[in-house]
Amino acid sequence: MSSRWLVPVGRVLVSVAVLATVIGSLLRGWQGAHHFAYLADAFARGSFAVTGLPEGYPDKIVIGDAVYIPLAPMPAILLMPLAAVGGTAVDERWLAFAFTAANVLLANTLLERLAIPVARRRWLLLLFFCGTIYLAAFAIGRSWFLAQIVAVTFLLCAITETLGKRRAWLIGAWLGLAFLTRAPTIFALPFFLWMLKPAETSWRASRWLVTTVAQLAVGLALPMFFFLYYNAARFGNPLDTGYGHAVVGSAVLEAALQQGLFSPVHLAKNLYALLLAMPLAYPSFSAPVLVFPYIYPSPWGMGIFFTTPAFVYAFRADWRARVVRLAWLAVGLIAVPLLLYYGVGWVQFGYRYALDFYPFLFVLTARGIARRFDVTARALTVASVLINVWGAWWQMYGFWMLPPELLR
Repeated sequence: MSSRWLVPVGRVLVSVAVLATVIGSLLRGWQGAHHFAYLADAFARGSFAVTGLPEGYPDKIVIGDAVYIPLAPMPAILLMPLAAVGGTAVDERWLAFAFTAANVLLANTLLERLAIPVARRRWLLLLFFCGTIYLAAFAIGRSWFLAQIVAVTFLLCAITETLGKRRAWLIGAWLGLAFLTRAPTIFALPFFLWMLKPAETSWRASRWLVTTVAQLAVGLALPMFFFLYYNAARFGNPLDTGYGHAVVGSAVLEAALQQGLFSPVHLAKNLYALLLAMPLAYPSFSAPVLVFPYIYPSPWGMGIFFTTPAFVYAFRADWRARVVRLAWLAVGLIAVPLLLYYGVGWVQFGYRYALDFYPFLFVLTARGIARRFDVTARALTVASVLINVWGAWWQMYGFWMLPPELLR
């Protein structure tokens, strides 16, 4: 890594810190759920069942006297050292802060390996961390949002290694850790396998293929084994994550779950949330007149091009480059389970689940902006930042001002 990373990384870290401080100063007491603190405490005690979970917590599984957390366990594993000292009082947001700092460094390294000039790197770092829904996730840094941040870290590690030293076993390990954080990320495996294929080597060259697959499998082995063991120990089935049994805390989500945990019937709603959902009239379009602030983000999410219009530059990335074609493949493959899932993320700014493929979308946007870094690119980046500052503020404070019937 060049020493020049200090300037762009430092500026983005300062920008993120300032924005988080401003947003945090507007917070009026809502702290969010911290499932991973309870799960980390359970792990530290040698148990998979949590104790003391507040009664109103959603996303929990009750089997007899035992209470389990369906969320993937990696963030709780990372919190174990703190939980061993502080118990359930540990603040998950410290992990969000630490991993966001790491993500800025990783993203800068990734851009350097994509041969993005330093001046454009600053804009792209600002875009990803302050101009996407990452900012809203970071502003809260609790449970569901923390998992997204940590998954981004492991994916950035895997992509950066793929563009660098290309050690297949390490790429497999990073991808396995991402899977233990957000399961849909495992669908990015073809990206890494194909990127590791030497350009001059045929797929029929079995020696290369067997060696690479074996090395990837070595890295994936421990996370996969723990995933299977963790599920079997809790529910008697190594493939049962518990999401199908969870108490989700919303009548709409409960009804959607009855249609199937994964089903094509959920496709239309998820596509709408991912691409088409827009801000809503405040207090509602049926009100006699609108009042300040006149519009607010839909609490069920908003389309990714409404939250980050600069992502249109992903379509300018040169399709002839292998990394571009495979990044689009990774976006599509990760999106499949997300679009078939019964939930759209509930109270959030933007379509939160899209963060599972945002590192690959970031690669595409970076390659697109690198081809044409014009006034429009700068304007869309600034617009993206302003939109996401607004969205992060609503995520932290505004949503909780809304009438309860809007969140059912």
